Amino acid sequence: MQDFLTNAIVSPLENLLAEIYAFLPNIFAMILILIIGAIVVFILKFVLNLFLKLIRFDKICFRLGFANVLSKAGMRLKPSEFVVKIIYWLLLFIFVMLAFNALKIKALDTLITQFFLFLPNIIAGIILFFAGYLISILLERAVLIAAVNAEIQFAKVVSRGVQILVLLFFLAIALEQVGIGESIVTASFTIIFGGLVLAVALALGLGGRELGKAWLEKHFGKQVSANGEENKNMWSHL
Repeated sequence: MQDFLTNAIVSPLENLLAEIYAFLPNIFAMILILIIGAIVVFILKFVLNLFLKLIRFDKICFRLGFANVLSKAGMRLKPSEFVVKIIYWLLLFIFVMLAFNALKIKALDTLITQFFLFLPNIIAGIILFFAGYLISILLERAVLIAAVNAEIQFAKVVSRGVQILVLLFFLAIALEQVGIGESIVTASFTIIFGGLVLAVALALGLGGRELGKAWLEKHFGKQVSANGEENKNMWSHL
């Protein structure tokens, strides 16, 4: 009976306590990483906030139109606060992953390893799309100024169309970088881009003939008229 109790109760409890005792250093390491991570992230948040204020990041974003995008999206945060929050939570999440990795659990180790292998692609995709957004704003303004100077009637529509095309282009690149449905994204972008180009071509070909004629007459009508009068005077003596 005593052997039965030892094998059935005492031995399993001893094994459990031994496993818990062996696992305690991993738990302490996890807690230590979380504490250090929280301190590091708090310091980096303070430094980043100070740096963005020094370079006047909010004013730069307001000039580029990024502040308007945030307000239209229903966010009441300043651009600097938005960037700081994203970086803050991203770094905090990384430290949480590192803390779980300290537990030395095989299933978690595999998951965390895949996450860190995938993380650079996510960051690169976000940077690419943000760069594309800034480029689309600059091109939209440049096209708008050029179209207004050329006295094109639908200058705003043309400039906005250019911005949308650039955004779609960089969105496709960003998604391909992240690895989300690479072939589907490429095919979809090709179809959308081709359709937009065809639509613009048809609009200009069918609906823009009169506008084009009026623009040519406005800019070159006097020159053509003057040349016609000159030719007429040259042959008037015959």
